[in-house]
Amino acid sequence: MRGRIVAEVRALRSDARRNRDAIVTAAREVFDQNEQVRFDDFAARAGVGVGTLYRHFPTREALAAAVYVGEVTALCDRARDTTRSAGENLDAFLRGFVEYVLAHTGLARALAAVADPAALADGGIELEATVADLLTQAAADGAIRSDVTVGAVMIVLHGITSATGRPLWASEARAAVELLLAGLRTP
Repeated sequence: MRGRIVAEVRALRSDARRNRDAIVTAAREVFDQNEQVRFDDFAARAGVGVGTLYRHFPTREALAAAVYVGEVTALCDRARDTTRSAGENLDAFLRGFVEYVLAHTGLARALAAVADPAALADGGIELEATVADLLTQAAADGAIRSDVTVGAVMIVLHGITSATGRPLWASEARAAVELLLAGLRTP
């Protein structure tokens, strides 16, 4: 799905791409603040006409999916920093994942309510592929144990995201990632 959306966005004229990006940015802010707005209000927030909104996103679900795909892509792209070692990229990704979830809990709640389950599944696949790549590279470099599965790490990450309602979630989530990282390290 991501590849199809990226190709469609690249095919847009520059003004259409700017309008689309403005709509997605406005939607991300609305979803992040967990605001309740009419679908047409996204156009005003983005500074575009309602027709432009509907041309790019015929439904709230399509807009939510675009926000979600963009956020997952940005998170995964940050994990591939060529100036860091594979182990450092893994550490940065896992710690950054917690900070990302902390900064975007309203967005996650809003997207879960309106996003297409297929889009959410595609995002999960992209996240898992990124974690798998990071684990493989870090294990090949000797930075982590080679016997840890991507599934085990994903379960920890899912546990972290499912507990956002806990009063001390931020500090507990950070501690959980540090425990995970300590467990991944080679002796």
